[in-house]
Amino acid sequence: MIYSKTTIKNISESVGIPKLKDGITTAMAQDVEYRLHEIISEAMKFMKHSKRTKLSVGDINSALRVRNVEPIYGFETGRPVKFHKATTGLEDIYYVDDEQIDLDTLLDEPLPSVPLDTVYTAHWLAIEGVQPRIQQNPIPSDEVDGGEAGRRAVKVQRQDGVETIPLVKHVLSKELQLYYECITESLQSADPVVKATALESISVDAGIHQLVTYFVQYVAVTVKNNLHNLEVLKTTMAVARAVRRNPNLFVEPYMHQLMPSLLTCLVSKQLCEEYTEDHWALRDGAAEQIAEICRDFGQTYHTLQARIARTLLRAFLDPTKPLTTHYGAITGLARLGANMVRVLVLPNIKTYMGLLDVEMEKDNAQLVHDGQRCRDALVDALRVLAASYGELEPVGLTHMQRHRLAEVVGSTLAGAVYADADGGRIMAAVAAASKEAAGAKGAEPAGDRGVDAGAAAAPGEQ
Repeated sequence: MIYSKTTIKNISESVGIPKLKDGITTAMAQDVEYRLHEIISEAMKFMKHSKRTKLSVGDINSALRVRNVEPIYGFETGRPVKFHKATTGLEDIYYVDDEQIDLDTLLDEPLPSVPLDTVYTAHWLAIEGVQPRIQQNPIPSDEVDGGEAGRRAVKVQRQDGVETIPLVKHVLSKELQLYYECITESLQSADPVVKATALESISVDAGIHQLVTYFVQYVAVTVKNNLHNLEVLKTTMAVARAVRRNPNLFVEPYMHQLMPSLLTCLVSKQLCEEYTEDHWALRDGAAEQIAEICRDFGQTYHTLQARIARTLLRAFLDPTKPLTTHYGAITGLARLGANMVRVLVLPNIKTYMGLLDVEMEKDNAQLVHDGQRCRDALVDALRVLAASYGELEPVGLTHMQRHRLAEVVGSTLAGAVYADADGGRIMAAVAAASKEAAGAKGAEPAGDRGVDAGAAAAPGEQ
């Protein structure tokens, strides 16, 4: 036994209970030993959960609190406990030597500094899913564990011959990595239901903000590597649309990365293996997305629409470009609004139709098919212009009106407008726009017209 009968009797006599029987002292000694084992066992649990190998006074106190026993006072975990031995005639006694404190010395010591008031400050925990390296934020665990090896593990990214080292490592959780892998695999599935489910998830999920840059990169890489795969390109454009329309994502900083992919699907020379495939729908969808971006972010990026219009106008007026590119440029300008049609398309239609008529007269079925598409796109653009004039009274479909229209848009396109159901409204809108352009040309200096000046100079450059 840890405690002998004599120790129990001495303790009992110190509290006023003399002459205990031997049977009682034996039972009490056994009970005390059991209680000590119980407390030490409980304290060792706290020690192991704290990942320590040395039992402390704090562990004992925690075990006592669990057993609803008042903790030991006068001992601290941080202060080493030293026992001294005192020999008496009966047995050895161990005691703790308390330090003697001189009150005069204690009173002469300077007062400690006044603690600072509690204040609250705000700082960024994460920006776009990346933790900034500032003093208030903790050091990433991979840098603490890896040290120099972790710093060497940072790869150098090469772009256009320029070496750049990322300032902050973008770390994704295992859940987001698994989500991204599942979504990209589902987008490549042949099952339309699986593909539609993946697109719906991208368009509504609120916890995928860290994946925005990965989805934008996925769109760019997929468009680049599958320029002739129409189905893959349609799915990729659907991904871009889903990312943009997710109300929980902040996609504004990524528009400059997304725009080249959309323009590629709009004005690229060839987007499929056979010209009979419906790549026109893909170009229409890309034009609609570009128009939506200009409407949604035009207030923030004031030059966005002007730069896109300049790019599309250059493609529209370049005679070396294929007709598919011309179709994309015409459709894109028409989707940007009636003002773009009035300023950029209408003044150049007659010149362009002269080139288009030459191409359609060639003995080539593809050129004839593409030329008809371009002519229909021009009619749709004029229809957008007519819609902007609201309740404009349509003119009569007479030969005189057709002749006047041919002077603006060419005889071939005038015939297509003449045969169109909205031909009267289109003729009236073209006549009104021509009058406005003639009046503005005489009143406004050429240097102050902005995009108008570029449109006027474009036919001469061609």
